[in-house]
Amino acid sequence: MAGEHVYAVTTADFEQHVIGESQRRLVLVDFWAAWCGPCRSLAPLLEQLAVQHDGRVAVAKIDSDAEPQLSSRFGVRSLPTLILFKGGAPAGQIVGAQPLAALNAFIAPHLDRPSDRLRRYAQEIAATEPDAAITLLEQALAEDPENFRIHAELAALCIDVGRLERAAEVLDVLPAREADDASKRQEARLRFATIAQGGPSPEALDAALAHERPDTATRYYAAVRKLVNGDVPGGVDELIAIVRTDRKYGDDAARRTALDVFTLMATDDPRLREFRTALARALN
Repeated sequence: MAGEHVYAVTTADFEQHVIGESQRRLVLVDFWAAWCGPCRSLAPLLEQLAVQHDGRVAVAKIDSDAEPQLSSRFGVRSLPTLILFKGGAPAGQIVGAQPLAALNAFIAPHLDRPSDRLRRYAQEIAATEPDAAITLLEQALAEDPENFRIHAELAALCIDVGRLERAAEVLDVLPAREADDASKRQEARLRFATIAQGGPSPEALDAALAHERPDTATRYYAAVRKLVNGDVPGGVDELIAIVRTDRKYGDDAARRTALDVFTLMATDDPRLREFRTALARALN
């Protein structure tokens, strides 16, 4: 019944019924008002949506006139405004009355698939049991090959444990239209790991670095090793130094690798702008 999944929310219980509830299912928050005609026309469609998804989606209705603090908190300026919450945070927003088809299209990318249970379990154990997590993700991918969120997660773990060929296979079968920031970051990580694997052993590299003036190849592989080990600033600094002193090395390998690092980094990482500026200066 819609009544089980459509309910009023106030400032007092928002944390429980929206933030907390969105940890276990999607919560579509409907900011409305009694005087708003489009809000009244949208209401029965939201009830249909809740019934249609049989508990996977809750609709939390907030009277904007009665709860101005919540409207202000989420920057609501027009009614109706719908904000989708998933995992305790906003995941999307639309404004204005919408047909049922548009509502379904809005929430569809965020709905859990059956294989997401395996994904979440894999995420929980990945740090301590990477091989077991890989097995879970392989099972999830076999059961649900169109859950394209799996590809980047599986590739990341395969890179972590050195299974580079499998990581490449997983990323290669991801349709181009489904590529996102997560998969592009793993493609970049795979390139670093592949470069490092084709270079000198860690022991040989350490011995070469002990020389007073290591050659460019040694410096380059040392930079890549830093990237693989998670030392992004150290790796980027060395790559930029190589661009400045030996641009021709490896057909401009240092610059190309630095650009791959930028792809790997989150777009809101404050260091990204600094790195881009430093590289631009080294090129001029």
